[in-house]
Amino acid sequence: MDIFGQKKNNSGTKILARAKSEYNDIYVMQKGSKREMWFRKKSDFFLQSRIDINKLDALILVYTKMLACALLLKPAPASILMIGLGGSTVSNFLSRLYPQAILDVVEIDQKVIDVSKKFFYLKETPNYKIYNDDGRQFIRKMSGRKNYDLIYLDAFKSGSIPFHLKTIQFYEDVNRVLSARGVVASNLYGKSNLLKPNDWKTFSGQFNKIYCFEDYDSVATVLLATNRIETWGMSDFIHAAKIFPLLVPFSFLDMAKTYRVDKLEKDDGAVFEDNFSKGGFDQMIEKNNLDRTKFVSYPIKNFE
Repeated sequence: MDIFGQKKNNSGTKILARAKSEYNDIYVMQKGSKREMWFRKKSDFFLQSRIDINKLDALILVYTKMLACALLLKPAPASILMIGLGGSTVSNFLSRLYPQAILDVVEIDQKVIDVSKKFFYLKETPNYKIYNDDGRQFIRKMSGRKNYDLIYLDAFKSGSIPFHLKTIQFYEDVNRVLSARGVVASNLYGKSNLLKPNDWKTFSGQFNKIYCFEDYDSVATVLLATNRIETWGMSDFIHAAKIFPLLVPFSFLDMAKTYRVDKLEKDDGAVFEDNFSKGGFDQMIEKNNLDRTKFVSYPIKNFE
């Protein structure tokens, strides 16, 4: 597996830290000014985050800029929820862009939180809070108590996404805490993910409008979902990018052009359903988070 575009034993790449938890085997790597968080599973490494320590405002990985396209639909959010912290790249960006907005970030792995604070410049504020919890459990706790204008779904493990965060029942929970004109943004990973048609089908069972963004090399795919009645096309996203009221460290116009009309919509897909009974909810969630299920229901593979 390549790290920083080089073999992982290449000179110049330094291991700054390693932290193991019951959920992840976490590496912090650096080469020059580029610092990255990786999760390791056996011999495979999975990139989670990349920053430039000399340009902390920058969003480097293409999927992070695609996730920001949710702001084209909701340019002035008052409240934001993120499921999955990683190296806090996206949440730090959102906190800088919207310091007055409520920003709740949920991360099940305390080690990831600790590493992000030590190596990735994560700093909580009165409005920017990190919660050590399972994403679905947290959303259920917030139901009836909070609504969010933006909800980001970016929870990953080494080689999989916890399946209870991919089902139509989960999106039903998400809908309960989404504001009336709110937007959900979901990171679907890259070209090695063959389950994306199922994601589209599952999202379509809970949300009124779905929009797919994907770069030309299929390195990253992001879905945006909303319950609005009106339909946006490419021209709408381009217009929103041109008039976006805040300064961002990338070209919103370039990102708007990654909108893919009809992408995934016409592919055959099956709806993801919870694989546990109501009585086994807590137990199966823990098994999913710890990779103790008999089968991995949503595997992610490296593409080389």
